Parts: sequence; structure tokens; C-alpha cells
Amino acid sequence: MLICLNAYMPIITHHLKNMKYIFHLGRVPALSVAELQAMLEKTKTDYIVRFMSREMFTLEIEDEINFRELLVQMGGTKKISEFLGAYQNLTEAFEEINSVIEKISGKRTIGYSAYFVNDRKSEAPKIFGEIKRNFANIKKSFSEESSLRLVFPDNKTRELNSASIFKNKLAIKGIEFNIIISNDKIVLSKTIAVQDVESYSKRDYGRPCRDSRIGMIPPKLAQIMINLSNLKEGQILFDPFCGVGTILQEALLNDYKIIGSDANNKQIENSKTNLEWLATKYILKHPDYKIFQSDINGLSKKIKPNSIDAIVTESTLGPIYDKVPQKSEVKKNFDNLEKIYLKFFQIAKLVLRKKTRIVVTIPAYRIKQDQYVFAPFVDKLEKMGYSIISPLNEKLITKHTKITSRNSIIYDRPNQFVAREVFIFENR
Repeated sequence: MLICLNAYMPIITHHLKNMKYIFHLGRVPALSVAELQAMLEKTKTDYIVRFMSREMFTLEIEDEINFRELLVQMGGTKKISEFLGAYQNLTEAFEEINSVIEKISGKRTIGYSAYFVNDRKSEAPKIFGEIKRNFANIKKSFSEESSLRLVFPDNKTRELNSASIFKNKLAIKGIEFNIIISNDKIVLSKTIAVQDVESYSKRDYGRPCRDSRIGMIPPKLAQIMINLSNLKEGQILFDPFCGVGTILQEALLNDYKIIGSDANNKQIENSKTNLEWLATKYILKHPDYKIFQSDINGLSKKIKPNSIDAIVTESTLGPIYDKVPQKSEVKKNFDNLEKIYLKFFQIAKLVLRKKTRIVVTIPAYRIKQDQYVFAPFVDKLEKMGYSIISPLNEKLITKHTKITSRNSIIYDRPNQFVAREVFIFENR
């Protein structure tokens, strides 16, 4: 892996030998980049970082990669686009756009998204209006026989969402142009792969068993955590708090062997039902999984010592609040969780192989914007023989990819007071 990053440099200022690709990041950039780093390391792909912002991550890659196959396995990247060129102004950029469109035979479906970085954000409304007019003029220039259908982005976000790109097949049969406006350049790329958000929704809301009362982990986050676990194909993943089986189903889709357990027998039945549905829906011929009821104390009797290659899990997040919780409530919640986690990490020592990982979420409480109360018992977990692994290479940590002082990443939403703190522990 080669890394060369200056987060404030202009986008692509000179011609390079290798191909350049832009990874359009999800809602939590630090998690998106951490997952991408893990996937590139897993595939032994050398890369050079050329630009990073809140929305995108530009890499120079020499190796050929099946980006559609890669993206199916990733929860943190919305889409991947291929660099077409850098231009001095919109006139030059649209000359290239026209050239690309004219090479397409028959009916054309074209979409576009606009991104504004650095000091150009203040000019966004004016420039976006100019972009819209240019595309409207292109459409008028085509006859009915060689018609062109435009897919317009949202006026507020100025970009097409993944569902629209996927539904209109813009990464397969059509084209989505990404117009990136920086201080001194206009960068143009075309989308080559996009997340299948309908499939994620199906695996979340369309499965037979759901239980929103227990605060289910989103499938995309489950997928990211699995990718951070350093698992190889065919290895064993264990989730000791499997609930309705979200982590198990995402691991099964990636050809891992899975073991799941839960103290609640009803949740075990829900997991089994969901995995049977998944195997049928996604035509999994020989799904390899084992699910059983057990509390933490009984796990060492049901799982062989040193047999697990990774643990990926989320235990209870505790009560959900519609306002900042009282200090006494936070302390009580952490005291209850401490008993669960200390016992869990103790048992995990027995069943995990050495130098393998536990990827886990632990609740954190947001008291102000970007201010959280964290679980104090994490220090005790380190004293039990675990190391906290930084999710990001030091050179990939920027103002856009913030991690906490204890090498974790916060996953939450603006209206939530209970956040998830994502950790990677290594069994020393």
C-alpha cells in the first residue's frame, strides 16, 4: 500500500500513469474510509490517495478491480466513479461530456451530480444553475431518433441518490456524470458502480422477522464491521448477541462460516427464520451456519477453544432517550453493561484464536454537538489482554475522518442521544 495524501491539495493537478477512481463516501466518512482501507488491504491492492473531502476519496490504482463486485461487499461507499479529466472551466468540461454522449449509439439515459469543495461551496447555487442549463441544451440538440433522457438530481443535495442511479441503470446502460467543482479545477468522472439500496432495504425491512424494540443494527453498519474484522473467505465469524441475525446474514452473504447465539430463545428462532429466508432469496446453495440459545456463561461449553476467527457483535444499547439522559441514568446503564462486557470478553479469550479481532459497538451518550460520554470500562478490557486497533492508517485521519482519542469511530444520527461507538479489539 502506498499512501500520499494532502487533504487540502487541488484535485488531480497533473497527469498520472495509473487509473484514478473516486469513492463517494457514506454518512460517516471515517467508517467509509476505514472499510475501504480494509478491503484494499484484503485484496492486496496498492493505491495512492490523491484527494479526500467529506463526500469523496480519490485513489490512484494500478491493479484491475471488479468494482461492482467490490461494492456489493461494502456498506460504507455509496458509489464508485472513474476519473475522466480535469478542466479549467465548465465550457471545457461540457465539451468532454458532449464527446462522451455522442459516442453512445441509440437512445441515451444520462444523469448527473454536482459536488462543491473548498471555497466554491458559496457559489454552488449559481454554478449548479449553469450546469442544469448546459444539460438542457444538450438534450435539445438531439433528435427524436437518437433521443436523450435526462435524470435530474435533487435541487437541494445537487446529486442523484443511489436508488435513482440504480433504478435508471446509469452505471450499466446509461451514464451518470459527476461534476466536482474545486478552487482551480473542474473534475469530471462517470459512475461505474453504485450501491443496491433496494437490496439493503429488503434485508432489513423485507425479512420475515424484525424487532425494532431491541434497536437493531443497520445492515450497512453490520457489513462495515464485518469488513473491519480482518476475516478471510471460509473462516468462522461468531456473534454471541445475534438478535434477529443481521450480522449473521451479512456475513453469510460474504461466504463466511457463521455461529450465532443469544440468551433469548425467541431471537434464536427469529435468526433461523431470517437466515432460511436469506438462503432462499439469494439462492445460497450450501449456507454454513450454526445458531443456538446460550447466555454468555454457557458459551465455552458449546464452542471449542481457539476455534473462532473473529467476533462481530452488538449487545444491548440500553434505553433509548428523546433528550439528553441524566448523569445517574448514564452511570446506571454503563454499570449494567460493564458486567455483560467483562464476562463476554473473558469468555471470548477462550474461544478466539490468537491475533484475531472483536469488532463491537458500545453505546455512547451525546450530551452536546460532537460531545459524548463514553463507557469507562473499556480500559478494563485492555487490561484483560486485548489491544484496541486504530481503524485508520494515521495518514488517512483528517478533519473529515475523525476518530476518538481512544481509536474508535462514532456512528449516530443528528436526532439521536444514544450513539454507537465502534471498536476493533485484537486478542493478544
